[in-house]
Amino acid sequence: MRVGVFPWPAAAFSVRCMNAIDRLQELTRPTGEEDLLAVRYPAPRVAVPVKPAAALVAALLVAVGAWAVTRSGGDGGGEIEWEQVASPTEVRGVVVVAVVGEVANPGLMTLNEGSRIADALQIAEPLPHADLLAHNQAQLLVDGQQIHVQAIGAAPPAGGGGATAPDAGTVSLNSASASELTALPGVGEATAAAIVAHRETNGPFTAVEQLMDVRGIGPAKFEAMRDMVGL
Repeated sequence: MRVGVFPWPAAAFSVRCMNAIDRLQELTRPTGEEDLLAVRYPAPRVAVPVKPAAALVAALLVAVGAWAVTRSGGDGGGEIEWEQVASPTEVRGVVVVAVVGEVANPGLMTLNEGSRIADALQIAEPLPHADLLAHNQAQLLVDGQQIHVQAIGAAPPAGGGGATAPDAGTVSLNSASASELTALPGVGEATAAAIVAHRETNGPFTAVEQLMDVRGIGPAKFEAMRDMVGL
């Protein structure tokens, strides 16, 4: 038995193709209603270019993201960090001195760092008979210093000098030990050791002004201790 593919009758295929073509022509035939479909929409009142609009949206997104990060970073669990404020005894840049004796306003005085004895005396208002020549009014004030103003002709106070630091008399630069030198204002252990090393290396001091040759002692510090040191 011979098995094969039955051929599609040529006449039937031709009829079917003609029917399909006729159907397509029927569907695409103008109907006269095409003008009704040509709707003209009104132009938009505001024309926004695409690129500027995209840039604006991106900027807004960045701003919102930055705000969100700031808000999240600022949350510290409700904890408030208070700025540390120094107490009156910790304030830097001032010195407290005592003025006693022949003055109208004796007592403790707070002055700016770098003030001189003349500034303290101006506040204390020395009495007419006060001996102001006994004081080096150009001397820089040191915190804790006491200024004893005496009457003209009175014996000098114990400790030598009208302006002295607490528990400080005249300190010999050539014989005082390092611990004794630390009694001077502004002289710590390192500076005292430098003074001792200087005299051991260069010989005894011949003038108190040679203190300024020691490392760590400048004009201001020297003026604060000038009247408290000797040879």
